Amino acid sequence: MLRIALLLVFVALASAVLPGGARPAAAAIEVRSNTVANRFPDGLQFTLFTASESNITEVRLRFRILPGGVNATARPNCTTGASVNCTVTVGSTRESYMVPGAGISYYWEITDASGAKLITDQQVTTYEDDRFEWQSIEDGILSVHYYFGDLASQQTVLKTARETIDRFSDLENTTINFPVKIWVYRTAAEMAPAVASRRGQGPDTSISTLGEVGAVDTALVSRDTTFLDIVRHELAHIVTNHATVNHITEVPTWINEGISTYAQRALLASEEQALSLAIQRNRVLPITSLNASARGSAGDVSIFYAQSGSLVAYLVGTFGDDKFGEFIAALGDDTTDKALQKVYGFDQLGLENGWRKAVGLPAVGAAPAGTPTAASGQGVPTLIPLGSSNQRQTPQAGNNQGNSQTAADDGSDSTTTFLIITAAVLAVALLAVAGFYVQRRSGGA
Repeated sequence: MLRIALLLVFVALASAVLPGGARPAAAAIEVRSNTVANRFPDGLQFTLFTASESNITEVRLRFRILPGGVNATARPNCTTGASVNCTVTVGSTRESYMVPGAGISYYWEITDASGAKLITDQQVTTYEDDRFEWQSIEDGILSVHYYFGDLASQQTVLKTARETIDRFSDLENTTINFPVKIWVYRTAAEMAPAVASRRGQGPDTSISTLGEVGAVDTALVSRDTTFLDIVRHELAHIVTNHATVNHITEVPTWINEGISTYAQRALLASEEQALSLAIQRNRVLPITSLNASARGSAGDVSIFYAQSGSLVAYLVGTFGDDKFGEFIAALGDDTTDKALQKVYGFDQLGLENGWRKAVGLPAVGAAPAGTPTAASGQGVPTLIPLGSSNQRQTPQAGNNQGNSQTAADDGSDSTTTFLIITAAVLAVALLAVAGFYVQRRSGGA
């Protein structure tokens, strides 16, 4: 009798511990098909066919875009009943954007009406721009992916990328120790469907993206204009993003983009023209309004890049690499003004005036109390397009707080001209009336 009792206890324990006895309901949920299809440029489409002894009540896709994405959930469209088909697309929105070559880890969670739950094994797939036949070459952590051109030109890309990573890692006191991918497109038009900024870019179609960092480890570049400088610009972004990844707040956009513009051997032609014209007319942007110009018209974008790059070049060229590295580190827990004060002994106004003097412009004063300034927007630098086509000339009207005298002079000239023209018109009219009156007097005589 004791043996029978012990046997019953053993069977009960086994039912509680063994997987088959622990979740008898879950075993009834069956995954009959679990597939993923590339839908470039609109992401990956996940499809699940699952069945159970009870009606399926809830299905969720859990995923993470690699390497730096957060855990996320997608709600699929499903049929109803005990056997259901479910589909969901990841990557079709700005929030779930995936750069070509990105990996995505995922699994499904399925629940039925009885409360049974099944979690599928985690899988990893890769998102691809499948319009082209891609080849690749590697150099350590660097890889270049291309579908045209000869091997020698791709090796030049690798060499340029390596030089940029080494130079700016030293400048910003960081180390790139993860794989970095560069996807080379023949033209900006061919690259356009792959970039994040193609969504929500706004009505200004004069701006076209020449390069973009689509993920922490991936740069997209086109060969349209000053190609190797586009490579330098985007690779510098990857270094800066890594150097500041643990900062409490994002580095101001003008500093991030300024570093990448400084990495170029030369400004784009439109940028150089915009900066030269702004300096000639004393209409450069106040440093506090630079970020607001990053998403404006093509002309605004040009002066934003050029002036931001010139400010960074001034800091590095005047005070050296070590100081600049300290400045980037200080931005980790300080405002821009406090970080500048801590490292250089001046704030943003001091930097602006030092730079203005270096380019031959007079100093400006602080804005009066209560004067509104542009927000210090912490934009995502990789979503700001580098370069533009068919750019308009930099707008003539400026809002530089330091140019009040210049603005006043321009206004006075316009007013004077208006008064002169008005006076001339009135004089002509009076003469005409007088002549008419004289003629009538003569005729009446």
